[in-house]
Amino acid sequence: MQVKIGTDLVTFYNPAFWGVSTEPEVTSLAAKDGRMFWTRIFDSLHDAGITGIELTFPPFDQAGAVAAFGSEAALAHELKTRNLQIWSAFFAALDRIPVHEYANAAPRIVAQVEAAARFLAAMGGTVLVAGLPCRATFLAEPPAFVDLPLAAPIASLLNRMGFAAARHGITLAIHTEAHSVACAPRDVDLFMLLTDPRYVSLCPDPAHIILEGGNPADVLARHVGRVVATHWKDATGAMPVDTPVGKDIHARHREHFCELGNGQADFGRLAALLAHAPLRCGPILELDACPHPVPALQRGVTFVNLLVGRDVA
Repeated sequence: MQVKIGTDLVTFYNPAFWGVSTEPEVTSLAAKDGRMFWTRIFDSLHDAGITGIELTFPPFDQAGAVAAFGSEAALAHELKTRNLQIWSAFFAALDRIPVHEYANAAPRIVAQVEAAARFLAAMGGTVLVAGLPCRATFLAEPPAFVDLPLAAPIASLLNRMGFAAARHGITLAIHTEAHSVACAPRDVDLFMLLTDPRYVSLCPDPAHIILEGGNPADVLARHVGRVVATHWKDATGAMPVDTPVGKDIHARHREHFCELGNGQADFGRLAALLAHAPLRCGPILELDACPHPVPALQRGVTFVNLLVGRDVA
């Protein structure tokens, strides 16, 4: 029996798929004809054999999806006709606000979490995936350290966010984004230590952990009891420690990603560990800005099912 598999909608952030030249043009297409935009995404997911959806940054977000069809009920209908489900959503606000502004921004951030959690619950979703802010470039002046003074207030806000999400039956999970403050193995350990396990969980991404020079299976083994979702992605190797961290860092990750099984991730060991995790959704394929997402997702579905589908009763 095959396992249900999802994908993060960043998969569709490649201009070539939309017949345009730049990422801003993708956003313009979505604004011009949201129904066409989302219908093509949903049809492509259905054709690829995908079941679950992780919403992400605009134009692949909650607001865009609802606006495209006019209401949450209409969106739910479009999903149901294609056997699709919204499983999760990526919460990017913490990566867009300087850490020193968190205290003032906390009420607004928590309100955004409440809104996202209400929507996910209405759609049958389960997990709100939070990205954390980026580290500073190595040896940048003035020095910036991921230490207790930096991490403690972030962890405190994450606890409040997790509480707000839990009130709606949604689990908050930290995403291990490369070059963020919570991706290198020690940094993941730090935030797992400082956050309350009742309210804050983990969504590991093997590829991003590899980019930071870590072993994804070792990280997962230490924290498997808090893993509620997993991004299935592979990478060819670590990026240099002195990689400049600027606004384009997420785009520069892409050249180091590869299809599942072609990189350094030990998915056999990862799948064995995940069998013991309190997962709240199925595997989430993440193919950053893929030019041909349908065949790539189909290959990913086959890869995952060869590892975990045979164990599904």
